Formats: sequence, C-alpha cells, structure tokens
Amino acid sequence: MKVVYAFLVNLWVKFYLKKNPIIKLPQPTKLENIQRIIIFSNTALGDTLMRTPAIVATREAFPNTKITLFIAKNIHPLFKDYEFVEDFILYDKGYKGFLKNISQMRALKPDLILMYHSNGPQDIPTAILSGAKYIIKTPRNNPKESLLSIKLPRNLATHFIPLSLKTLEYVTLKENSNITMKLPSKYHNFIAKKALGGHRIGFQMRTSKVYKEWGVENFAKLAQEILTHYPNAKIFLSGTNQEKMYCDKIYFLIPNNLHSQIHNVCGQYKIDELPYFLKSLDCLITGDTGPMHLAGALGIPSIALFLGGTSPAINGILQDREIHKEICQEKPITPTEVLKAMQQFIKN
Repeated sequence: MKVVYAFLVNLWVKFYLKKNPIIKLPQPTKLENIQRIIIFSNTALGDTLMRTPAIVATREAFPNTKITLFIAKNIHPLFKDYEFVEDFILYDKGYKGFLKNISQMRALKPDLILMYHSNGPQDIPTAILSGAKYIIKTPRNNPKESLLSIKLPRNLATHFIPLSLKTLEYVTLKENSNITMKLPSKYHNFIAKKALGGHRIGFQMRTSKVYKEWGVENFAKLAQEILTHYPNAKIFLSGTNQEKMYCDKIYFLIPNNLHSQIHNVCGQYKIDELPYFLKSLDCLITGDTGPMHLAGALGIPSIALFLGGTSPAINGILQDREIHKEICQEKPITPTEVLKAMQQFIKN
C-alpha cells in the first residue's frame, strides 16, 4: 500500500509543479518581504534540538515574520511555549495526516519553507504542495531536492548544527556561528533544588538503535564502581515506559545491598517534565540519543558513549565543551574509563 501511496503522491507533485513551479534560486539570495515562514524539524528529539540554533537564527533574521514550526507530535509538548515561533503544525509519522498537514500549510500561505530536518518520502511532497514560493532544504542527498528552489551540496563530514545554519545563510547572506541549542526559556531559567548527602547520577541506557547501546551489563559494572567510590551516591535509570523492563535487568546483575541506591524512573516523566528531572542530576551518562542533546542544551554535565560507528563530529554536543565528555568506541569502552571521566566532572 505504501508503494501505491508514493506513486500517487509523486504523480500529484508532478502535475502540481507544471502549473505552480517553485521559484528557483541558482545562487545565494537575500529574500525580502517574507511574511510567513514554515520551518520543518519534525523528526526525533535529538534531531530537533540540533536544529534549534537555526530556528533561533531564523527568528533573528526575520524578526517581523510569522514563523510556524512543523514538529513531531510527540515532541511538541517540550516546545509548546517556544518564544521563537508563533505557532505549530503537528506531524504524525508516515502518510498519517499527510493531507491534513498540507491543508494546514496552504491555509497559512507561506512565502518560504526552511526544511532543517525532515525524512522522506512525504517531506518534500508536503513542502511543495503547501504552495510555498521558496523551499530550501538542508541537504540529505535526496534526488527530489532538485525539485526545490536549490539543491544544496552535502558535506558528509559537517556537524548537523552548522549545516542547518548554512541552509539559512543561503537566503539571508548573513553568516551565523551561534551553535547554542535553545529550549523554551522556562527550562533554562529553572534551578533545581538538589538534596544534600550524595551525588545524583543518571543512566540513559537505551538509544534509538541497538547498535549504539553500551549494554546493561556494562552499566551494571559501572554502577558498582560508582557506588564503591561514592557510597552515598544515587543512580537514576531514565527512559520511556517501554524501556522500564529493560532497565530493570540491572538489578539482577548487582548485589542486593546496592538495589536501594538505584532507582528506575523510566516512564515517570513526560517529555515536557524531563528537563526538570535532568537538571536535578550531577551528571548524565548516556548513549548517542535525544536526552544527550537535552543535557547539552540545559548545561548538565554529561558523558556520551558513541558506539556502532556513530560520530560526535556529526552530532555531538558543541556548546559548553568543558562539561561534556565524549568517548568513542575505537576500542571497547570500560566502566573504569567512564568512572574516571565522571570523577573529573564531580571534582570540578
């Protein structure tokens, strides 16, 4: 059925473009008189956070323009008070809501769509059928990008944050090097009240892909090493409700006398509550996943484990480098190695 949908949508786009061609921009051009912009950043949590510098820069470049953020429905609660946009269009995965999203966009009559991060096959058709005059997309080497105002070249070695800023630069002619990720100001302004009597360490054990995970066995060994060196420490296992059973496995791998110091809080915090919980931690130990970027945006010390060929050069934390440690799997990562990195943060 998906093949049929894709065929029909592509046919629709083909006929639409014959009567409503997108305005081409063969060279960088400063766009004037832009009244309405739609920003596409409608994928996962980490991807959306890495596009926030470009969203902020868009607001700065177009201060009097109304900006709508096309964002994943499950992430929207985190951004609902976002001061850099006027409103939102919510995205459901796949072709669900495809016609509804197009209708919502057409009602806005956008002048410009900036596709900072989105996935096919429905993203480019959605943008084209919105009726926007100009459409610019951060390159993903999708052949359909040639249908847009310009097909930008892709540098595979470039980090996602400056890559998105470069997309905006094409229509502003203004370089922007501010790589700071921004959430709604209420999260940045919040100061957690931390209880005395021991360090609070977070473990984010699960990631979106299994090959990026360190494994519950390694986290169990790390927990024992932490609690040996810091007997008053508390360890918090964070994640979704679906990840709770996986995280419970850690209790079978550590001595019973340590169980009371390890708390499985998976599923206890909604996405818009997660920043408040993370701010209560002294350090987050995590894989390459959304909460890693959330810790980066909030200034929470973190140790990020990059496994399975993932690279911090592409999607690591760029800001506040003095409180973020990245360990890449050139050789097996040991719990002792992670402990030493954590001790450095606690010492400082």
